[in-house]
Amino acid sequence: MRTSLLIGGLVVAATAALEIKAEHGAPKPRRGPYVGVAVDLNTTYQNIDGFGFSEAFQRAHAFTNLSPAQQSDVLDLLFDTSNGAGFSILRLGLGSSPNSTIDHMNSPQPSEDGPFKWDRDDSGQVWIAKQAQKYGVETFYADAWSAPGYMKTNGRDDQGGWLCGVRGQGSANSTACQGQSFVQAYAQYLAQYVKAYVDEGIPISSVGFLNEPNVIMKLKANSKPYATMQSNGYQAADAIFALSVALGGIGLPKVGISCCEAQGWSLAREILSEVQAAGAETALSLITTHAYKGTPAAPDGALNTTLPVWITENGPQRLDLSETWYRNNSGNEGLVWAVNLHNALTTGNVSAYMYWIGVGPSSRDAPLIWAPNPNANGTSGIWASNENKTLSVSGTGPGFTVGAPYWAFAHYSRFIRPGAKRIGINLDLSSVKPGTVLASAFKNTDHTIVAQVINNGDQDAETTFSVPGLVGHQYCWVDATVTTNDKKMSFYQTAEILEENKGNPKPLPARSLTSYIVRCSPGKK
Repeated sequence: MRTSLLIGGLVVAATAALEIKAEHGAPKPRRGPYVGVAVDLNTTYQNIDGFGFSEAFQRAHAFTNLSPAQQSDVLDLLFDTSNGAGFSILRLGLGSSPNSTIDHMNSPQPSEDGPFKWDRDDSGQVWIAKQAQKYGVETFYADAWSAPGYMKTNGRDDQGGWLCGVRGQGSANSTACQGQSFVQAYAQYLAQYVKAYVDEGIPISSVGFLNEPNVIMKLKANSKPYATMQSNGYQAADAIFALSVALGGIGLPKVGISCCEAQGWSLAREILSEVQAAGAETALSLITTHAYKGTPAAPDGALNTTLPVWITENGPQRLDLSETWYRNNSGNEGLVWAVNLHNALTTGNVSAYMYWIGVGPSSRDAPLIWAPNPNANGTSGIWASNENKTLSVSGTGPGFTVGAPYWAFAHYSRFIRPGAKRIGINLDLSSVKPGTVLASAFKNTDHTIVAQVINNGDQDAETTFSVPGLVGHQYCWVDATVTTNDKKMSFYQTAEILEENKGNPKPLPARSLTSYIVRCSPGKK
């Protein structure tokens, strides 16, 4: 039995489990590549907290480019666990700017002598957070790119600069800081920000205070500088200790603190070692990093910490949105993102992965879903659409475009749920080229088992799928969904798993991502 839901011009398939017997008898001779997949229930790795995205930099306003019906469709695509990606984490950007020009996020306290004034909108993020809650999203991660300018050595929230009062360049005795320290003031500012969300009914699980602290966005012609603040790990430690006190003082001691949103994996390793040397790691709940300049890769492996590690931001660099699953391994193709997710989860042992922009008004952001302003054709600027696409917001056609990376994230996010545990997986790859097939496996809290298998080769591969250790169950079955250039999350029934715990699914298509979902029942379904 198969059902389909038409969403905004896209067909998203769903399936009800059917009993399909695995074929028995003499195996057929293999004529091409073969992959044997065996899940190892006895080997365990990290816990999974979830997958998500951000609507920072005012990108949440892109939803206003859609009709109410299309907004509903896009929200389903993002958060629905049956017919969408089932994203479970929303990353919120905490503002520091005196205005909302271009990529700036306005501050609720833009001047030193002004009150903290909450606008209950926060660049559209309150609305999207409340929509996410309706779908059961519980994890909201808040991060500030910078302190407000009056707290910094350069007097502005962009173009780098240090927080006044931290050791080194931010010393209160420096000429720029004129004897003032704003470390505690910044901590209290962030604590008030978190409390404002809590008062809206949006619980913040953890808060960060830096974003790519090695980056200085200098003002150049035609540039769009955004908020940045410089820091090393020792300086970050000063802020960590102060933020811990501030959260406790405002009645939010259970809100975690994260650090340090480095631009890439090697930079994260460096700044983490400094935080550890300063004795501040014990005050943290998360280690956060981006994956622009350096991703988890052998031989470096995971970061040296026992805390959960989240990749809180990554996206294609200087590439527009693409609907292509695979062509030439460009950074905006879907299969590339399947590999990115695999490497982060297996080599990096990350517990969460967030794409940069979920829904955005410009294809130049390469968002997961592009929702352009239908009235901006022929104009310029961030809200403009000049890519010559045919648009409709009348409800008769899609007013949005789904990018290929969405489908990679949907495979992982829909089936690997918060609280899952990564488990072992063994592969027989004797007849395929090294590195062609990648696989990972997970066990959810509801005992479903998920295997993600990537065939990055240019040939289909015959396959067998087994889960040793399920003998105690009377009945188990496997559903699967595959994405290729021609199919987007196309569901099919693979096989019933009998006593030998082995099913004979369809071949792995070339350039594909296949999700196997194993469910067991004490009796017949």
